[in-house]
Amino acid sequence: MPLPEKIGRYEVKSELGRGGMATVYRAFDPNFDREVAIKVLPREMLHDPQFRSRFEREIKMIASLEHPSIVPVYDTGEFNEQPYFVMRFMNGGSLSDVIEKGGISIQDTAKIVEKIAQGLAYAHRKGVIHRDLKPDNILFDENGEPFISDFGVAKLTESTSNLTGSGVIGTPAYMSPEQAQGVEIDQRSDVYGLGVIVYQMLSGHQPYSADTPMGVVVKHITEPVPEILKVLPDLPPEVDAVIKTAMAKDKNQRYENTIELAKAMNTIAFGHSGNLTFNTNSGITSRLGATGKPASRKWNTGLIVTGIVALVAVIGFLLLRNQLLAPDVTSTAPAPGETQSDEPPALVTVVVTATLQPTATGPAFAPACSADIAFPTPIARLTDNLCNQKIPYAYAMMEENATFTVLNTDGSKCRQEAVKNGERIVSCTGPSFAVVQLQVCKVPELSEQELAQCSPDSTFNAENGCCIAIPKEEAGCRVIEIPLKGCGG
Repeated sequence: MPLPEKIGRYEVKSELGRGGMATVYRAFDPNFDREVAIKVLPREMLHDPQFRSRFEREIKMIASLEHPSIVPVYDTGEFNEQPYFVMRFMNGGSLSDVIEKGGISIQDTAKIVEKIAQGLAYAHRKGVIHRDLKPDNILFDENGEPFISDFGVAKLTESTSNLTGSGVIGTPAYMSPEQAQGVEIDQRSDVYGLGVIVYQMLSGHQPYSADTPMGVVVKHITEPVPEILKVLPDLPPEVDAVIKTAMAKDKNQRYENTIELAKAMNTIAFGHSGNLTFNTNSGITSRLGATGKPASRKWNTGLIVTGIVALVAVIGFLLLRNQLLAPDVTSTAPAPGETQSDEPPALVTVVVTATLQPTATGPAFAPACSADIAFPTPIARLTDNLCNQKIPYAYAMMEENATFTVLNTDGSKCRQEAVKNGERIVSCTGPSFAVVQLQVCKVPELSEQELAQCSPDSTFNAENGCCIAIPKEEAGCRVIEIPLKGCGG
């Protein structure tokens, strides 16, 4: 295929790479006088009638991820009926390039993992799972800082292929067992992928190999995690334990999130876990005291009171000074008819009283929660999938006290069928082959006083006394995907 001269307004300079999932070009943006990378998705994906709407929905979510460790998405569009998106051009190469040059030290591995873990934790807070974490998708800028690219691209393409085809639902060498088996995944699938990358950074090769991609997938599902100490016996034994925990077959046995994995690596590399907390989308760390611990509400309130008292004292001093330094207008002799008094003139005493009223914004904000704190989400899962008179139906189960909302805009709908034994039974239907996105929530019950302790885009976590950086309406929510059958209707 010849190199296109332009993609939209972007002037194409060269091809950076090509694979089953996309072709990537290096280009120039004349509007902003900068180089960019353009990822063009294959035309064959368009055979899926639901793909275009799903692409637009998912790419907006990906573009909303603003974090110092995530490659930003600048623009989206369509070229020759192929969807594309435009990203920042990273000229420092990929982690694959670094690994090819030789094994990476524990210290450098820990530094890279720390940056990547924070970006992943931020995305997970936003409900986005990477699904295709691998060294090719970890890019460096000119300063050698690592960034994560291609968030959610595997999800965009997963329904257009299968493992035995082009393999676009993920890369077999880094795929968690649950993703390989097609079951529901969460942030711990990215923990697994990051564990595989740690193994590869230290050893220089992937943990599993086979003659075919499917053979690698089977090993991820069935074979024990290889012992890295057999390859590098001089490594601290704790490294092997970290990798085996991150790559546990049962996701419940893994680190709960990527931050915990990064802390474990820092402890081995530097003797301490590091100051790892959730970062805001602007890259500013959460509110911390000088010791690195969250500042207490009592301390914040004390600062406010101290400032008010100081202000009152200044006002009182100025008033008193005006009285003491007033011009002397008395005469040395009494006026006619007046009597000279031997009493000294009375001193004027200025008493300033201040009543501290609560501010209009309520109590001081609580500290930000650490990355390992989250609201519990309700249990929800697909239970059945069938066709009835050429109409696809799927059934899901969730907790009785959970609420649900259909996020699709393609005509998919769900309704409650029954409540039995503490479980809510829901049926969903829609177009054949559609994937119903069902948001299931168990929103925490909070008083107005508790809600006032956090900014509008955060929610108070009463159990830990801190603010989690998600709006109240999204707290305690998860999204499950319910695939509908093709029923020939």
